[in-house]
Amino acid sequence: MRHQSFSIIILLFSGISIAYIIYPLATILAYTEPRTILESLTRQDLWDAFLLSLTSATISTLLLILFGVPLAYLLARYTGFRGRFILRVIIIIPLVLPPLASGALLLGVFGPNSILVQHFSGIEFTQSILGIIIAQTYVASPFMILASQAAFESMNESYEKVARTLGKSKLETFFLISLPLAKTGIIIGIIMSWVRAVGELGATMMMAYNPHTISIQIFEDNAIGGLEQAVSGIILLLLLAVMIMVVFYISGTKWHEAVSLRRSENI
Repeated sequence: MRHQSFSIIILLFSGISIAYIIYPLATILAYTEPRTILESLTRQDLWDAFLLSLTSATISTLLLILFGVPLAYLLARYTGFRGRFILRVIIIIPLVLPPLASGALLLGVFGPNSILVQHFSGIEFTQSILGIIIAQTYVASPFMILASQAAFESMNESYEKVARTLGKSKLETFFLISLPLAKTGIIIGIIMSWVRAVGELGATMMMAYNPHTISIQIFEDNAIGGLEQAVSGIILLLLLAVMIMVVFYISGTKWHEAVSLRRSENI
């Protein structure tokens, strides 16, 4: 009887959580007619904003792979240096700060009156695609670094030590052993960072309101025409989220099947 009561409680609270997530998605189409949605989906400004978000988020994620993964490895393997805790706090700051506050901090560095811009007067850091990439990279950085760090920490360090005893350099060990073993966690970090960059609004508004990303376009559509006009952009992001989850699920399933096949062959 106690086990049944526990199961009922778990199912009840789980059902409430699922309903809380699904209900807004299920009612979104009630705000407008399907014909209006289709017409809105053909707007050029909407697709320009959507493609701009995909492009800038991809560039931001590539930058995070290039610089964030080595930093994650440093935090996972070099645990004895002083200031490690302070470094971890610094990495988490973009995660806990409101995006608008992050954008304000970035304006202090890349704004028109900053010292950096005065030395690079020919480069448009704000109100440009570069400004969008700077904002997206900043707010998405913790997702890449923390996920990759967890992946490196969870792998068996003895594999790296064996590779070193066999004559491999630290660089070779990193690329041939560490990265492949931490691949799943790094991929999760890539996906989370990319999705976060695509949906970024606050910091992007501060750095580059123009040209519009998809989040700013939705914000402006809602301000001008209400939720009815903003639905089309929301639907695009929902479709994108579903596609990402499907791709991630299929790739994850194939990867686990390949690992299981290799293990069976070794046996």
